[in-house]
Amino acid sequence: MKIILASKSPRRRELLSLIFKSFDIVETDIDETVDLSLSPRKRIEQISLKKAEAVKPTDDTCIISADTAVFLGDRQFGKPKTHTEAAEMLSALSGKTHSVITAYTVKANKKTVTKSVETKVTFRSLSEKEIEDYINTGEPFDKAGGYGIQSGGAVFCEKIEGDYPCVVGLPVSSLYVTLKEMGIIL
Repeated sequence: MKIILASKSPRRRELLSLIFKSFDIVETDIDETVDLSLSPRKRIEQISLKKAEAVKPTDDTCIISADTAVFLGDRQFGKPKTHTEAAEMLSALSGKTHSVITAYTVKANKKTVTKSVETKVTFRSLSEKEIEDYINTGEPFDKAGGYGIQSGGAVFCEKIEGDYPCVVGLPVSSLYVTLKEMGIIL
């Protein structure tokens, strides 16, 4: 079966390589507008599903997509677009526990399964200088919540409750179990 990862994320590519040695990449551009009346988990699941549906399957194809967002209460943090937006996100997360939700979709054998995993991350209190120095690395701009826990943002993290790969962008263990249940992995 041909495996396709519907994602632009280099981190998801690295994580999926823990399950599959080879797979194709199809980058999708979708409208990420969602119904804000949905729960945070359902919003992220909806985007993951849209990404999978943007790839045209064949009979011997398994499409895997994912989406990650950071939530502080009901407030959702996507990828910051500006220096100011990154600073606001990191300042809001400073000294607090937030949720990182990654949803993934597997589409194969005429079945579609979408699931999500939530991990709690606690940041220590951050100084304005730490926030500015981190933003100046350029790292925050392609990451939900404005930080990469697998890189420079690791110094902000005081505690993680849950699945570390979920925070990076793909809950590998949960995905692996889903792939087994669907008969993709024997």
